[in-house]
Formats: sequence, C-alpha cells, structure tokens
Amino acid sequence: MRGRWLGTLLLAPLLLGGCGSTGTTSATASPAPSGSPWVIVANGKATPSAGPTGFTGTPSPFPSGFLPLPPTMPPAAAATPTASCVGKVHGQINGASAVTSATAANVTWYNPGGNDITEYRVTAIAQNLATGEQRDVGWTVITPSATCGFMTATVSGLDRKTYYVFSVDAVRTRIGRDSTIAETIARTLPIQTG
Repeated sequence: MRGRWLGTLLLAPLLLGGCGSTGTTSATASPAPSGSPWVIVANGKATPSAGPTGFTGTPSPFPSGFLPLPPTMPPAAAATPTASCVGKVHGQINGASAVTSATAANVTWYNPGGNDITEYRVTAIAQNLATGEQRDVGWTVITPSATCGFMTATVSGLDRKTYYVFSVDAVRTRIGRDSTIAETIARTLPIQTG
C-alpha cells in the first residue's frame, strides 16, 4: 500500500509536466478575413405609410358611453350634509363609550347615517386573563336609523368584576355587489363591570 502511494507521488510530476509549458513559445498567425462580412449593417429609410383619406364611416346602432337623462326626468336628489352629521372615515376605528352595571352594559357610538348600513353588531370581549376556552358573550344586533346621531345598545350576560372591551361592527352593503361586509367602527377602552 505504501509502495503504491510512493509510486504515484513520484510519477505525478512527470505526468503533469507534460501538460505544462516547456518554456518555448510559438505563436500561430490567424488568417486574415477576406471577402465581405456576413452581417451587413445599413442605415434604413422610413417607409411612408398611407394615411386615412376619405374615411366615411357609419354610426353604430348601439350607443356607447354615458347617455344623458331625458329632460322630463327630475334630477336626482343630492345628499346635503348638515353641521350635526359628520361622516365616518372608512378604515378608522372611532371611540365608543359604555356604562356598566353588575352583568350588563349600555354601549353608545356614533351612527353616521345613510342607507348602506344594514345593521350594527355589538359584543363584549373579556380582558381578564383566563386559561382555556373563553366564554362567548355573543352579538347584540341593532337596526340603525337612516339619520345620523348617537345610538345605544345594551349588552347583557356579562360576568361581575370583569374588564371588557366593547366592540361595534357595522354591516354594510357593498356598492355594485350582492353582498355585505362587516367592519369594526367603534371600540371602548377596557371597563369593569360592577
């Protein structure tokens, strides 16, 4: 085994020496190209295109775009905001307030009005740390009025001496779709029941 390694080590420089340079250099001249190149580059000229001349089209029997209302139709009534109605900025959670008793709470929030809100859902979320599954208080569903103003809902079935955050979700109809979307619009700070 040792003899094989020794032989390989002695023959390796001889074998690898044949691959290296011998110290003499020789250059071979490359042939000079003759004839014309196979890629020809020439400046082009714009080709004139025929423009539309004497176009005579016929109007489509199907109108396109928006059509004006007939003059006999009364104009649609525009909503006029009043100083007492303030619209809600979508994507923003507003404040709500709650007055608690031993096992219930009256939650008050601002209703911006409008006919796109179909219902409000109010729930209580317990804030006391507890292990395991949490008790679900459920939703209190309120039908909104079309006019703006403050609304109040009573959430019952709460535990005594427990901190809760009350959350108000608005269920809205989606414009141009046959569906609704629910979003949280108001929330209270943690408040303790009596």
